[in-house]
Amino acid sequence: MQVALGEPDDEIIDDGEVEHVLDVIRGGGLTLLKANIGYGLIGHTERSIRRMYEVKGRPLTNPCITIGNLEVLRDLVIPLDPRLLDWIAEVSEMTTLAVINRLNPDSRLFNRLTPHVRRQCSENGTVATFIRTGAFVDKLVEKGLAEDLLLVGSSGNISSTGNRYTFADVQPPVLEGVDFWHEKGDAKYRNDQKLATSIVNLTNFTFRRKGVNHEYIEQSLADFRSRTGI
Repeated sequence: MQVALGEPDDEIIDDGEVEHVLDVIRGGGLTLLKANIGYGLIGHTERSIRRMYEVKGRPLTNPCITIGNLEVLRDLVIPLDPRLLDWIAEVSEMTTLAVINRLNPDSRLFNRLTPHVRRQCSENGTVATFIRTGAFVDKLVEKGLAEDLLLVGSSGNISSTGNRYTFADVQPPVLEGVDFWHEKGDAKYRNDQKLATSIVNLTNFTFRRKGVNHEYIEQSLADFRSRTGI
């Protein structure tokens, strides 16, 4: 099932609101923001990420995800083949996706996180990263990158209950547990199947999760590998 494939993110961004949210995150707050794939929880500090796990009832053994763009990836992961970076850029113009790569142990972004947060957003020497998460969040990523602040997050719902594509569907314990939220309408990839983001493991070219637009992503990846021999 393809959802909003290739449609632009046309949300109007208020720079003042972006800066306010970033202030909350800098100060250790946990935020609930609309992303393309649904409402999501985003923080940065140990306090906010511990709170995220508490709000969701998520076991600490289940890692969360970093939120980035191509510039974040260039710092965060072991250098990728430039052709693979080009593929990520091409696909992310069409759809949100998440990629798993080998973590760069010298990453300045990663090493500015506390030890607890580093443990929670990595697994066996790899790190997962959302790409093209949504216009507002992408602007947060851009501003955070300028000060070496890496955003970390998870879906804005109690664990194992599915993504929340509308603000009205966000569960009360989640709203009560965050330091900031804003209501921004329905998520771009709202779908009846309640699919989450597709996650591609680029260390072995498998899918960790087949979610929104996975058919397109899977075919594009197959074409890329056939063309490049990677």
